[in-house]
Amino acid sequence: MLEIDGSFGEGGGQILRTSLALSVLTKIPVNIYNIRRNRPREGLAPQHLKTISAIEELTGSITEGKYISSTEIKFIPKNEFKRKITINIGTAGSITLLLQSLMVLLPFLENKTTVGVYGGTDVPWSPQVDYLREVTVPTLERMGYTIKINKIVRGYYPEGGGYVEIEVNPIKKLKSIQIDKFEKSSKVQGISYSTNLPENVTERQKKSARGIISREGITPSIKLQVEKDSSQRIGSGIFLFSKDKDSIIGDGALGERGKRAEEVGEEGAKQFMEKYLQGYDCHMSDQMVPYMALAEGTSSIFTKKTSHLETNISILEKFYNVKFIWKDDRLEVEGIGLENIYID
Repeated sequence: MLEIDGSFGEGGGQILRTSLALSVLTKIPVNIYNIRRNRPREGLAPQHLKTISAIEELTGSITEGKYISSTEIKFIPKNEFKRKITINIGTAGSITLLLQSLMVLLPFLENKTTVGVYGGTDVPWSPQVDYLREVTVPTLERMGYTIKINKIVRGYYPEGGGYVEIEVNPIKKLKSIQIDKFEKSSKVQGISYSTNLPENVTERQKKSARGIISREGITPSIKLQVEKDSSQRIGSGIFLFSKDKDSIIGDGALGERGKRAEEVGEEGAKQFMEKYLQGYDCHMSDQMVPYMALAEGTSSIFTKKTSHLETNISILEKFYNVKFIWKDDRLEVEGIGLENIYID
């Protein structure tokens, strides 16, 4: 059984999400202790329990110590895969963070797998669902990953009520990828969205963001999405992204009670422009390193060190005989070329 210190590095849920996925792929049981030990509320939160439950349901795996505030679990991986699962987080817990863990597994299963998750699509401290759609998915597709997003219903903090359904086909291997420094593009796209709020909210967010981005001589193309229904879902946000020949960057901001639409647009544009001017997306590197380690051949990404990234790398190097190497601001790894044993 592999021992993993859950307080290492950034000491958050990322350790849990990555470790459980790799445990299933390697068939190595894990004991994760000191879970979120350095956080204000240590131990497992409801969001983390749902991630564990999702992997259990998908794979038939067994977990000991799975309860609120638990600081230690023992996870026994199984390979009793289901073709379709539906998870209800029950709150506005992040759908995208839960999917991050499952998506590492899905291309190496026997059959096409459909995963539906109820919860929050656009909530604090996690990637917006548009990041998944516009940044993560297109980047993974370059590696041969075959994924389809069947449905998105937005859900916000604190009510939740969102839903995302993805469909992933099995593949034999992941291909290596090279993500260079982002080259400034004159094309910036985005979406300004709202649910059950006055219609002018999306236009105000858009106008504010456009004012910031236009300082760089760029006129962004920002679509508006206004939803009205009888649900309790209330919220808004903006997401901006840009593509060059081999990389994508994206960022945005969320509305909240008492926060003016203009502030949302300005905040989203500033966060996007920071990545745009630096030439890399740190959130993308956090997400990509597991796939780089599993792919065949040498993969690289232009990025900077962060605690999240270093933590993820440490876990990958515990499970696999891989070594991530920094060459200035480029992170490289020779992947293991993991093969899907169910595909001839």
